[in-house]
Amino acid sequence: MQPRTKKPIRCDFQGGVVFFVVLAVLWALTDSAAYASTRDQVKERGHLLCGVSTGMPGFSSVDGKGNWSGLDVDICRAVAAAVLGDKNKVEFVPLLPTERVTALLGEDVDILARNYTWSLRRDTSLNLNVVALTFLDFQGFLVAKSKDVKSLQDMDDFSVCFLYDSTSAEQLQDFFTGKKKTYKEVVAQTPDQIIADFESGRCEVVTGGRAQLQGIRSKLKDPGETEFLSEVLGAVPLGPAVREGDDLWFDIVKWSFFAMVKAEELG
Repeated sequence: MQPRTKKPIRCDFQGGVVFFVVLAVLWALTDSAAYASTRDQVKERGHLLCGVSTGMPGFSSVDGKGNWSGLDVDICRAVAAAVLGDKNKVEFVPLLPTERVTALLGEDVDILARNYTWSLRRDTSLNLNVVALTFLDFQGFLVAKSKDVKSLQDMDDFSVCFLYDSTSAEQLQDFFTGKKKTYKEVVAQTPDQIIADFESGRCEVVTGGRAQLQGIRSKLKDPGETEFLSEVLGAVPLGPAVREGDDLWFDIVKWSFFAMVKAEELG
């Protein structure tokens, strides 16, 4: 008798996605008598409220027809699929940096998926929890080629643009501590405002996460006339946040994202 030959196990992408989405749906529908959670509010409302940026290519941006795309957008759609069985049952709520935490804590959104930086200060001082690390970025610097500089060490008495309430300002200050360098901060509420300030000459350098800067660079009138400096400062860990104290909702959002990761592995 010939020995049996084992066939290799194969897992196609669609089957893997269905499997993990089903698990997420089962978890989301599991009854919890402890308290009324965000999940219950979402199910009663019939759609998910997802707080996103006002426009950050690669993370959350909208086209002329009102279609949203990006990593943060996909996370919210995965949660909607798990809780409501339909990834399209999402209302995207564009938020400025000054609005994002207030909107989440005030229950104007169910998830803050707005390229939000996970830091010690935010984790310990605000009543919210970052669900998972979804993107690890590093702070970089974008300048015009006409400045003919390759390093921040080559610059002095310059102006730098960054988004309001970002960790970029803290890391920049730490970098220049003890160095005899002076610079002016130009704070913006949106990436589009940064673009306007940079192109008008209000700032000579733009700083932020490198992925964020790539998105800003892509929207400049002449991106080929800009370049990245050699410095890369501290890590910029990004992830979606939910309100503190709702463990069921925390787990639903977390495992919906993990299902996305597993689907990528199977794909």
